[in-house]
Amino acid sequence: MNRRFLTFAFVVMMGIASIGNSARATEMTDSTNTQTQTETTTEVLQSVTTPTEVKIELDDKGFIQVSWSKVDTADKYVIYRRVDHEELAAEYMTVNKPTIKDKKVEKGHIYYYAVKAVGVGGESSVSAEVYKFVAPDKPTITGTYTKKKKIKLSWEVVPAADEYVVYKQFSSGEYIEVGNTKKNSYKDSYVKRGEYYKYKVGYKINLANGKTIEKKSKACSVYTNLIDPKKKMVALTFDDGPGRYTQEIVDCLKENDARATFYVLGCNIDGYKKALKNADKIGCEIGNHSYDHKILSTVSSDEVKRQMKNTDAKIKKITGSNAVTMRCPGGGVNKTVQGAVGKPIILWSIDTLDWKHRNTQKTISSVMDNVKDGDIVLMHDIHEPTKRAALYLIPALKKQGYQLVTVSELAEYRGYNLKKGSIYHSLRKKK
Repeated sequence: MNRRFLTFAFVVMMGIASIGNSARATEMTDSTNTQTQTETTTEVLQSVTTPTEVKIELDDKGFIQVSWSKVDTADKYVIYRRVDHEELAAEYMTVNKPTIKDKKVEKGHIYYYAVKAVGVGGESSVSAEVYKFVAPDKPTITGTYTKKKKIKLSWEVVPAADEYVVYKQFSSGEYIEVGNTKKNSYKDSYVKRGEYYKYKVGYKINLANGKTIEKKSKACSVYTNLIDPKKKMVALTFDDGPGRYTQEIVDCLKENDARATFYVLGCNIDGYKKALKNADKIGCEIGNHSYDHKILSTVSSDEVKRQMKNTDAKIKKITGSNAVTMRCPGGGVNKTVQGAVGKPIILWSIDTLDWKHRNTQKTISSVMDNVKDGDIVLMHDIHEPTKRAALYLIPALKKQGYQLVTVSELAEYRGYNLKKGSIYHSLRKKK
């Protein structure tokens, strides 16, 4: 080979080596830049820190306020919320400031919140949960003595409650736990007739952090009889039936553990035997109101007796016994009537005049505006406006603390010995 060729080959080889080194250098540079970018990105992600010092409180309007420490690199915050026993928190809202006011809250629920910060470079992890229980009003417990000789307790539902605990007062005066339930009612069969029993109920809420919330009601006193002589009583009475609306009134009485007295006309009984039988079955009193609504003060003694006898015969086929009390149609009574009816004569202390105005609200007002312990209320179950009024009055009077009883029950517990031919307008407590 000549010297010129060798020189050329050497130069070519050196150039190839230089290109390879340059390529490797570029690759290393790119790798270094990628690593640097990754490290820089990691630093940005790590700088969006998780919100701390998350606090929660209930303001004076009943709204929940949640606040947390500001994250400087965050552009916004995502709020997560769950309620009561929900297992997973859902994304609830997004805000720009480190605080929220939640107005969508209701009493009786537990609200859990968590926060996540979000910035340009990424997002933080979710904070630890905080919670607030929006307490309901103090639980109110009511109790009644049933025909099955048990005390039935009931109270309003607390949605967040895991269970309710029932406490009963014993002779020592101490309230001892006697049962628990997930329902808002409880029955106690370990009771004796004619005695008072006291109960409290507490709702129990088990929190996710292992803590427990429990709050007890005020005491509830229950007398083991269908009627408590210490409480207010009123006798609702219905004349001129039975009729097409009688059964609905009976159903409402049954639903509210209440009773009334139906002064029936003998001529109407055959058409509504079932309604009358159902009334008798739930403890209502069936009284005699004559056979065909004759004004008894205008007829003979024999006719009065016939009216009573024929109606009693119809009543007895339904209830198994004659009527104990009676009411004269139109209130028409005189000495002849008193001597012939053979039963106590029950008039009224509140006349709703429902037969005259046929107005539901007027009937309601005449009772609610005037009712007192021991009153006897006059209505007529043959009119639809009266039926509507009765369906309102029965639970409304009960809510006001009145026991809705029959005329005979009212007389018994107010100490009256009802006498044949005597007239009674009300049966108030004797002084």
